[in-house]
Amino acid sequence: MSFGIHPLILIAAAGASAALAAIVIACRAKSGFVIAMMVLLALAFITPAGYLFLAFHPELIDGRFRTYKRLYGDIQVGMTREQVLAAMELRYPTNGPRKRPKILNDSPDGLGFFMNPETSTEPNCEGIFLTLEAGRVTKKVYSAD
Repeated sequence: MSFGIHPLILIAAAGASAALAAIVIACRAKSGFVIAMMVLLALAFITPAGYLFLAFHPELIDGRFRTYKRLYGDIQVGMTREQVLAAMELRYPTNGPRKRPKILNDSPDGLGFFMNPETSTEPNCEGIFLTLEAGRVTKKVYSAD
């Protein structure tokens, strides 16, 4: 089993390097045609890096992730279970545009949420896991998909 760099990351890095080289050539060129061609080439080269960036930051294009990460940010160490559920109610009102996360672990020593995939057909495994002691949050963990 190999744990090298994934080929998509290598393609994105090579594309970003080639885009930088094209921009340098465009800055040094004297012809308007060469400048335009180098800028277009740089845009083509940077596209894989842009897609990879969006893959690692889905909250930039998907409201489900933005709302879920805001819920995670709202939860603070020291909050009670009731305060956590109230924070969820604030981010996910009953008649709101987002469906509530699924509560899969609700025990005296822990609380676990999984983001609702809503209308998406993709499996969704974004999770928020809270450790509770004496009814208060002592640790919170965000598990990305």
